[in-house]
Amino acid sequence: SAWAVDKMKLHSLNDSLRFICGLQFLLCCSGFYVRGSKFVSNKYTRSYSLICATLIVCGLCAAIYALLQHEQLLERVLQLDKLVLSITVLELIMSTLVFLITVLSLQRCASKHLDIYARLASIDLQLMQQFGANLHYNKMQRKNVLLISLVTLLYLGAINTALTRVAETQHLLLLLPVALLYILITGGPHLTGYVHMNLTELLSIRFRLLQQILKPQFLHTHFGHNAQLCEHRVASFADLVKQLHYIIQQINEVYNLSLWASIAHDFTLSTSELYIIFGRSISEQTDSEQSNLLFMGFLALCMLVPFYKMLIGPVYCSRSVLEGRKCLRLLEQLDNWFPRSLAIKQLVGCLMRWRLQFKIAYTSGMSLVLNKTIITLFTAIVCEYLLVLIQFAMTQKLGEQIEEQKSTLQDWIVT
Repeated sequence: SAWAVDKMKLHSLNDSLRFICGLQFLLCCSGFYVRGSKFVSNKYTRSYSLICATLIVCGLCAAIYALLQHEQLLERVLQLDKLVLSITVLELIMSTLVFLITVLSLQRCASKHLDIYARLASIDLQLMQQFGANLHYNKMQRKNVLLISLVTLLYLGAINTALTRVAETQHLLLLLPVALLYILITGGPHLTGYVHMNLTELLSIRFRLLQQILKPQFLHTHFGHNAQLCEHRVASFADLVKQLHYIIQQINEVYNLSLWASIAHDFTLSTSELYIIFGRSISEQTDSEQSNLLFMGFLALCMLVPFYKMLIGPVYCSRSVLEGRKCLRLLEQLDNWFPRSLAIKQLVGCLMRWRLQFKIAYTSGMSLVLNKTIITLFTAIVCEYLLVLIQFAMTQKLGEQIEEQKSTLQDWIVT
């Protein structure tokens, strides 16, 4: 429980990552987990991820095939709106492809992924030993447990309840495997997006801590009496800031493909569910108003996870980059605080040249920069795509009405 996690003292970064890395491993999206205070990654853990991922995909295909063999369920499915049915098929195909891309890409980059955690742990150890820094591992662990547990409960309830509306009570046993396997397939990429956000937050926390250390008052108070020690410490701080920025680059390499695929899937899923919600709200329905509102509520809950990732993820990325820039600005002012130190002036010059050459940004795909401006782009594209879907649906409905009028007119003429 979250209370038990809070009571347990966590002494290292690996301890705080045990829950989230274990969950990612169970969902076949990492190939390693934390045992004790060390990461375990070998041929057995990677084989588990690949074999279980294959079994999940094959199981989903088999469960869907079994559903289609049931005449009553097949007839009920075919009664759905053609566009809604197309969206459902597209979602099943896309979610499966995104799951496979996530598993394979993270397996390929497992060593780089582990190196990220190793470098962060090394930086933390240096901060704690030299300055007695408290990095609040318990708070991070508690936040991960509470947030993931809450979202999981909502996601499980929404998907299972929405799928059960497709079939009658006697068909629930046929739908339950499909629902559970779909949750596993979509859960892995969703959790991977959250792990990416968690990494950006870890960097933001360390950037903010270094900002406190790099303030002139702190430097003069603790190292001002010894010029040589001050120069050594400042060089050490500059190296830590550069290491954290290199970790940003490494995160991009690890999550580049999986994050891009997940963003494409989240965009399609969110747009499709918005279309279904708007379509049901503006069209005539044979169901009761209470049942209709309940169904739209379930869809809204399903949209919670992709919307959270699309809208909050870039905010975490922007915040991390901003905190890093603040550290660099403080470092670039060091020659003003210590004008007599030639070593610090040379350090500032090297740092400024490094900053001009080094691109500081979280990216996905070929050139998609993840920052706050991307939120506006996502929102605009979703709204535009939604309007196209609604217009297409209205055109389809108008065509059906014209055909009905023609049929009625012909019957009237004949009689």
